Amino acid sequence: MCFVTALLIVACGDKSQETITTQRKQADLTVGSTKFYLNSCHSLTGVFNHNDTIKTKVILTLPTRPLSVCNNKQSQLNFDGTHLTIKICRTAFGAGGCGVEKYRTTDFENWQEYIGITWHGNEQYEAWRQLGSNSSKADEITKVVPVH
Repeated sequence: MCFVTALLIVACGDKSQETITTQRKQADLTVGSTKFYLNSCHSLTGVFNHNDTIKTKVILTLPTRPLSVCNNKQSQLNFDGTHLTIKICRTAFGAGGCGVEKYRTTDFENWQEYIGITWHGNEQYEAWRQLGSNSSKADEITKVVPVH
């Protein structure tokens, strides 16, 4: 008895992804004169207008997750006045449900990833670490304010 297993891995180059993003007519989020385009689970592009000089730049390339697909309908981009936050929904092949990942920045250069909830004195906080860090410790925590 013989068993044959085949695995096909398809990779897309960055160039095609950037073109798709910048060709869209409506931005996913606009903050002041800056427009942001979320390109599925691949990247975030910013279109900056400074003194009538327009600059387009990929400000975040999201970490890859092999054998997963992105649910664009559940992905979100928000700005709370301090942090630009990306929330993406990925589903692993063969698994159900959405694995939510969150990333945030204050300056478009330094990014943090959400690593979970922590508690201090009966108060709930979100724990964040620098993107790319392997540490299990949070670099920053943010108090969760309940919505009434």
